Amino acid sequence: MEVNPFTYGNPISDPGRFFGRQAEVIQIFSRLCNAEFESSSLIGERRVGKTSLINYLRDERIRHSFGLSSDKYIFIYLNLYAVTGEITPVRLWQWLIQEMATCCRDIAVRPLLEEITRTASIDSLMLTNLFSTIGKKGQFVG
Repeated sequence: MEVNPFTYGNPISDPGRFFGRQAEVIQIFSRLCNAEFESSSLIGERRVGKTSLINYLRDERIRHSFGLSSDKYIFIYLNLYAVTGEITPVRLWQWLIQEMATCCRDIAVRPLLEEITRTASIDSLMLTNLFSTIGKKGQFVG
């Protein structure tokens, strides 16, 4: 029996099974690699492959092939469907920063991230200082 290589209903998680969208991939990585470290938004109707594209982009081997090493770039992936009205802004930031700490390979930056996750109150000044410090240490968050 032959196995059908196409799937329906679930995003593609194996980068070896991801085909096409090379223009989008190049555009997103080129924006991340430029001097301003620009962001991108993926907008589209349901089931057009946005999550499959994100899965491809977040694969460490793919990122390395575009010059985004894990030593310099902190990439996190969070499914924000888990965020409900019960989640406070402080709890959301603690979650985001904990994920950053988990993915961070810089031994000087990781303790800063871990320290903030234990803070009972997180405000915009604290976040501004955190991201400024991360940038001064040559790290980028994606």
